[in-house]
Amino acid sequence: MSKLQRIAFVVEEFTLRSPTQQLLDRFLLGYPRDGEFHRLENCRIAVHLAGGGESAEIEQRRRDFGLAREPDLARTIADADAAIVVWRGAGAAANDALLSATLSHLPRGSACFVHGVLASSHAAAKEAARLAASHSIALSAGTATAVTFRLPEMDVPPGTPLKEALIVVEGAFPDAELDALEGLLPILERRRGGESGVRQIHRLEGQQVWDAGDEGRWSRALLASAISRSHTPQGDPVRDGRTQDLAGLGLLPKLALSPRAWLLDHRDGLRSALLVLDGAIADINFAVRTASGKLLSAQLYRPPPPAQEHLSRLTAVIEDFFRTRQSPWPTQRNLLLAGLMESFGKR
Repeated sequence: MSKLQRIAFVVEEFTLRSPTQQLLDRFLLGYPRDGEFHRLENCRIAVHLAGGGESAEIEQRRRDFGLAREPDLARTIADADAAIVVWRGAGAAANDALLSATLSHLPRGSACFVHGVLASSHAAAKEAARLAASHSIALSAGTATAVTFRLPEMDVPPGTPLKEALIVVEGAFPDAELDALEGLLPILERRRGGESGVRQIHRLEGQQVWDAGDEGRWSRALLASAISRSHTPQGDPVRDGRTQDLAGLGLLPKLALSPRAWLLDHRDGLRSALLVLDGAIADINFAVRTASGKLLSAQLYRPPPPAQEHLSRLTAVIEDFFRTRQSPWPTQRNLLLAGLMESFGKR
């Protein structure tokens, strides 16, 4: 595995508890990994804040921990072994020009990881992949949702025929949709034949969501299985601590007052549903049905702030990617996700 001597961060913002801060601090200071506190020895960390401006947090890290800050992008990454590009917020909105400039200035044979969606469209994602390949740069993208803890710890056995899938998330558009895709696509691509693409997308809002469940366009059994994994049921459990079957008692429509859903018809016949149910639960849970009828479900557990230790898992994945230059997942996932997020934004 390659020795890492210099890693450059190219970021749109630097605020406390943001993915930028969480990832940069782990590479700069170290992070828990494999039963110990792991540090990158003799590796210099530099940061370029796109758009410039002052940052007291960056200045503190420069003064206390030797973080290098360069106002010029090209100088920041000129001799880097690898770069981490971090979009603003959760990473749902890409800056194609910034990624293009980063890939154009990175040394040949380096690696680049993008936190969030790879690009703003499928076409832009393909162009980024082409540009990276032309410079012999290993390129990948994703978020911690794709690699976070699963409760219970499980996975779909490779080559399993799947019939349908469902994931429940919460939050504003498009961040919640990014979470849903980052959580579900790694599971679906393990099915027999892998991911073949999405043929059709349907957007539902409000009562349309529940009507579609009644019509069998998404599975209520899968929803019940996914919800059963939640640690954050809302309503009465929050008020007095009781256990409550939110799905079985029909309480979800009363809790999720402004639901939205995305129904995906995959080219191989698989149906998947992304349900955004603000007010019902406050975590991420999924369920899949195999062709034999078996239900598999789990929570995608994200430890709470301030530490957000699921980002330690992502940091480990990124570090291994930088050392081996082997992408942690198929590039096809990054392209599909960019295309789906583009389509969601047009509906």
